[in-house]
Amino acid sequence: MPRSGEWPELGVDALDAAVGPPARRWPWRWPPRRRPALGIQATAAPSFLYVAAGVLLGPAGLDVLTPVVLDQTQVLPWISLAVIGVYIGLGLSGEDDSRRETLIGAAIVSAITIAVVGFGLFVLARRANIHLTGHLPTAAFLVGLCASVSAAAPAMEHRGRLVRRAARFADLDDLPLVLLGAAVIAALAGPPVSLRVIATFLGGGTIGLAGWLLLERADQSERGLFVAGAVLLLAGIAAYLGTSPLLSGIAAAIVWVRAPGAADRITARDLRVLQHPLVALLLVYAGAMVRWHVATIWVAACILILRIAAKLLASVAAARMADVSPALLATVLLPPGIMGIALAVNVVLVAPGAFHWVLSSITVAAVVADVLAAFLPDVHEDPA
Repeated sequence: MPRSGEWPELGVDALDAAVGPPARRWPWRWPPRRRPALGIQATAAPSFLYVAAGVLLGPAGLDVLTPVVLDQTQVLPWISLAVIGVYIGLGLSGEDDSRRETLIGAAIVSAITIAVVGFGLFVLARRANIHLTGHLPTAAFLVGLCASVSAAAPAMEHRGRLVRRAARFADLDDLPLVLLGAAVIAALAGPPVSLRVIATFLGGGTIGLAGWLLLERADQSERGLFVAGAVLLLAGIAAYLGTSPLLSGIAAAIVWVRAPGAADRITARDLRVLQHPLVALLLVYAGAMVRWHVATIWVAACILILRIAAKLLASVAAARMADVSPALLATVLLPPGIMGIALAVNVVLVAPGAFHWVLSSITVAAVVADVLAAFLPDVHEDPA
């Protein structure tokens, strides 16, 4: 989280209701509570409605969002990915007494999830003789990456110390997805892979430096325009290089966080007004891109089961490092985040066709997992 502790991974804005400790300490509720989902706060519509709207309006439904319309509006998901990348970069500035251990623990959790989901899907697809387009090992690795991310927990000031420590693992498990995902996406776009990744990161850092110089010397009426321009450039450079705007957004945000002044706080404040609409548009776009096949349902079911098993295993493995109980860590890590869908959308934007089923399956699995996560016990206070 940023130094001020005010902006979580995808931020909180004026649309969000104040979140405090629950009035009753019941571990289960019926009907399931409204909770932050896939990066969208509880005051917004449930995330599955955005995806369902995309499916309904897309080619698989009423065909209002035709393939031509989706192709001509690709700029919107590029911008959405850049904004999400900026918020992830802002989230790296959190002060943590055990920051190194937290980073290592989050990496362990991600590695276990990637290995279990990716290898499990690879073996099951081979054994079941399910035909999946594209290079199967690469696709399985991408699915594992997309399944590894957990939803960030907002309103941490109202939570107990142990809950905050466990939630920090969910905040930092984006990094393997972004870094490894950027490399895989660059490989899908074609050689030279390393040059593409390095150019994206350096380009994002350069845009961040230019934005910092402008923001520090601009008045309040101009700052919003400069922030919007920087985000457009971050999305544009990634689209031009055929890589991930998540990486360019992180690079710019790191510059804003580390540079003197208030560039990071200005950026987070001005992007709040764009955050929810862009996240919602990304979910609608992902829903419209879903293609319904037997393989889609089969892979989505495999992802859902393997992800639950992987997160439970990862919680047992990392609980001692987090200094929390495995049950508490699992409760925090099981809800899915939007980053899996974001990476899958990024893959389709860069390499359409062969890996389209990855986006369809990840979107369906994430929505089902998000609905199931609503039945998990709420964690506001440390267990007695």
